[in-house]
Amino acid sequence: MTGASHSAGNTAKNILLVALVVLLGVLCAACWLTALNVSQMSANNPLRRVYDQLSGGAVGYELRSSGIAAAEPVQMAITVDGKLTGVQYNLADLEAGLEAASPLWAEVLGSAVQLNETDDQTLAAALAGGDAALLRYHGAIRVPVLAGWLGGSSNLNIAAETLVYTESEGLLFIRTGEGELYSAPAKVSADTIQRAKESFRGTVCEFSGSAYAVYPETLLFDQGVMTLPRLKATALDLFDAQGGGSLQTLLNAFQYTPYVRSYAEQDGKSKVFADDVSTMRVYADGLTQYTASGESGAISAYDRGEAEGLASLDAQLDCARTVLDTALRAVEAETRASLCGVQQEDGVTTLSFVQTYNGVPILGETDFATFVFREGALLSASLHLQRFEAEDVRQGVMPARQAAAASDGSARELIVAYREQDGVYVPGRYYLK
Repeated sequence: MTGASHSAGNTAKNILLVALVVLLGVLCAACWLTALNVSQMSANNPLRRVYDQLSGGAVGYELRSSGIAAAEPVQMAITVDGKLTGVQYNLADLEAGLEAASPLWAEVLGSAVQLNETDDQTLAAALAGGDAALLRYHGAIRVPVLAGWLGGSSNLNIAAETLVYTESEGLLFIRTGEGELYSAPAKVSADTIQRAKESFRGTVCEFSGSAYAVYPETLLFDQGVMTLPRLKATALDLFDAQGGGSLQTLLNAFQYTPYVRSYAEQDGKSKVFADDVSTMRVYADGLTQYTASGESGAISAYDRGEAEGLASLDAQLDCARTVLDTALRAVEAETRASLCGVQQEDGVTTLSFVQTYNGVPILGETDFATFVFREGALLSASLHLQRFEAEDVRQGVMPARQAAAASDGSARELIVAYREQDGVYVPGRYYLK
């Protein structure tokens, strides 16, 4: 009995020892993989795949693309109980509006097939004829991309800045970034329309129609004067550990390790970081310029053969949004980046982003951020990172109705935006040509 007990005890100890050795080997392998710069390896690399499995990282385009919208709408409206109600320039209201109206827009865009050129008079007449819905963005975005964000799909090969659906005629109107107007028959089930109307909450407004020299779909709110806080750009020094910015977080956004080669230039106002495939110049005030030395740089939206067509654009948008989200965290910004333009030519995709504060764009001399991709590889990127602080002073914005009445027709689109005046960013109503 004693011998048998002793043998069983030794067996248990041996099993425990083997288990500990195996566990130690797994932990050592995980630490070794973590220490490597695996994130810059190809997704097809065996080490990259092992690392992704251990760290919970994505493998393949289908898992890497999050599907999160790269842009929020700037205005939404739906006719409820005979009254047009809308929301604008407020992220909380717009997100709630999207939750209510997304199924409606998914059906509209999915059912619209044949586009035809039309004019403002036709749109104004349709808007006066009954219930309607509107969705407007900061810039022109491909309709299939918008449809994907809204939970649907579309084959309309056009970029839209404003979408208008008129219920009585069953027509979808699309306003492009150049001001051109198109229409297409569209169909939405009565149940979907009713659910959207029951869930949507907004403020009473109306379309400008043909009464003013602005676009007929311009929303005119009857509420009081919109007031917004003035913004002040706070001092930013990415090279100062006490300056409120994190240079390491910015490097992480572009997949650089803490040990990447670097050197200072221009009297310490900028630094250059370089690895074997890319270079990034960072200025202390937040300007960042990234360039890949070839078309196989470290940052890849997708691998060759993984995606094509709309799927490739979705992956590029997702890649740019991920970089921007991390970069904004580097300066502790309270702003967001919103897609405002997409250009595609000869296999090159250029994405432009505007910076927004609670849904209101902050306009400067150049785009806030620009990304250039070729076949999934990020060729270059330019970011002008800033940090803003809202002042206690709030400033009224000219009502849309008053601004519409003052338009002479040379500029037909109205927006609310921040512009710099004497060192302070002031909200105002502006005309766009």
